[in-house]
Amino acid sequence: MDKKFGLSKTEYELMEFFWDNPGEKSFKEILEYFNNVKGKNWKKQTLSTFLTILQNRGYLKADMSKKKYLYSPTRQREEHVTSWLRKFCSDFFGNSLGRFLAAFSGGQKLSDKDAEELRAYLDQYEKDKH
Repeated sequence: MDKKFGLSKTEYELMEFFWDNPGEKSFKEILEYFNNVKGKNWKKQTLSTFLTILQNRGYLKADMSKKKYLYSPTRQREEHVTSWLRKFCSDFFGNSLGRFLAAFSGGQKLSDKDAEELRAYLDQYEKDKH
């Protein structure tokens, strides 16, 4: 199964919907969007299963205070990607940014632009540290 930032294709599609459409969304709104706009032809149970999985994994929260479930993301796209990248770097590169960058570049030299961006990042890091 293809994964995108630790999410299945369908889970990621659902999260993109929440990230791109701020605010709480009802079950009906979500189902109508995916069936009418995305052409999914999902049954209620199908959507319910995916929403439950995302809730159990901590990506969504459901508010029942208004007599119907209203779903919203627990974190924004950038927070999710950052968290996933940190875990990826930890799991595969022992939290070593140097090993990660070496693997990322594939042993190739960095372009002048990439080297300058990295230099600027490190300069800013030094300024923030003091």
